[in-house]
Amino acid sequence: MDSRTDTRSAWAVYAALLFGTFITIEAAAFQAPALPSVTRHFGIPVNMAALVLILYSLALTVFAPIMGRLGDQHGRKRVITIGMVVFAVSEFAAAWAPNFAFFLGARFVQGLGAACILPGVFAYAAHLFPDNKRGMALGILAFTMTFGAASGGLLGGLLIDRLGWPSVYWISGALTLIGLVPVRLLVPEIAPAKQQSAFDYTGAMLLFAVIAALLSLPTWATNFGKESPITWAIVLVGSSALALLWRHSKRTPNPVIDLGILARGAFATPSAIYWLHMIFSSGVVYSLAFFINNRPGGTAAQFGFVTLFLYGSGLLSSPIAGKLVDRIEPRVLVIVAMLASLGGTLLFLNIDVTTPLWIVIVVACIMGLSIGCNTPAIMKLALGAVPAKDMGAGSGLFSMFRDLGSPTGSSLSLAVFGASLAYATQAAISRQTTALDLDAASLEVLARGAGSRVHEVPAELASRLGEAGLSAATVMQQANTEALNAALNNVGYMLLGLIALALMLSLRLKRTRVAAVSGEAQAPAG
Repeated sequence: MDSRTDTRSAWAVYAALLFGTFITIEAAAFQAPALPSVTRHFGIPVNMAALVLILYSLALTVFAPIMGRLGDQHGRKRVITIGMVVFAVSEFAAAWAPNFAFFLGARFVQGLGAACILPGVFAYAAHLFPDNKRGMALGILAFTMTFGAASGGLLGGLLIDRLGWPSVYWISGALTLIGLVPVRLLVPEIAPAKQQSAFDYTGAMLLFAVIAALLSLPTWATNFGKESPITWAIVLVGSSALALLWRHSKRTPNPVIDLGILARGAFATPSAIYWLHMIFSSGVVYSLAFFINNRPGGTAAQFGFVTLFLYGSGLLSSPIAGKLVDRIEPRVLVIVAMLASLGGTLLFLNIDVTTPLWIVIVVACIMGLSIGCNTPAIMKLALGAVPAKDMGAGSGLFSMFRDLGSPTGSSLSLAVFGASLAYATQAAISRQTTALDLDAASLEVLARGAGSRVHEVPAELASRLGEAGLSAATVMQQANTEALNAALNNVGYMLLGLIALALMLSLRLKRTRVAAVSGEAQAPAG
């Protein structure tokens, strides 16, 4: 810690940074309750709704390690400040968006702004606090991130039901500008590295291609089919870019992806676990967003309450876990978190449209407790494996894993949910109307009506159903009920596989020696 930081309270500086982090995470949490409304407003299918998340996360994931390295070279406070301004402007642009393409562009720029903020905050945590006190600081950071997600889900749901979806973007943009003031006044600049290397533009472009292919593949495969040339072209582009990126990173002195850090098992294993856990968390959130909004009597505010309890549980567990991780092995907390997530997933598989909201909230609480318990332990394990001189690059790389998890989870879950919903809706309608031998166009009309809140169909089709003793509204409502149950169940099985893999990886984490009360730093046990 330099002399400038010594003259101020480290916690006061940290608090100013945490406010900027809070706004960024809260704005990201607004997407879950807003997404069904945005989907209806722009008239896009559920599968394509993942693009709203993918564009934001693509920019965030790709540029996080880039901005982490630029922060090392040009000043972390400067990069954070630029990021907050860009983030605020892009939030206003999203609220004003005249069409879906413009909205997606604004979302991409939002991700770019967030990429400037989060790696810098992670790096400041390592700069301001010694190793034996860093667990508590990281726990508070996890608490702040979780509180932003919890308040964003609830506030977003309430605002959307009353003022419409654009309101969440106007508010988050204004709050970001307010949060810029304490950052400018209280946060000292960390001296940039004396030796500044050339920026790896080639690596950045290759990374962009890899992440774009990875995140968008489930969406395109669902919309165009697994055998489509477009799907296979995306696979080819992504795999080729990954091979080129790996080869390029080995030959470049300061690559955008530091393979030296990534090759450390002590960094790579916890980062992979965190990535899987973020996929799991995002899959839970976005599948429940569409499930609750589309089930009979469901609203955005109801989903907001579910996210409040999900993330609120993390609020309780993350600071406690942050305190414990300075006293017991982080590995133990990670394994406990994975077991809790596994139990929560088994309960998740039993949710259907008749499940009372309070039971859904109980399941959400279990998920939230596990995520809050895992975050500070994983962060301490991963960042503890990064040399101090490379902390900006290392924190950016870790942030990339974290930020890659959320869009991967939303993309996978929405692809599975959307495809299952469409297939189960068609199957249920076909089964109920077998005797009528309806053509494909009529089945499609009923399927679209089942997915809307109004359940309207042309008078001729309604009359034909009535002659057969069937009510169009009843047919569509039953189809919607069966389809929602099937879609959520299929997502649940996907989540079960993810968390089982994360649990197996957590059992391979190396044991560590816990810091002594006197303040001895943690070191590998061998």
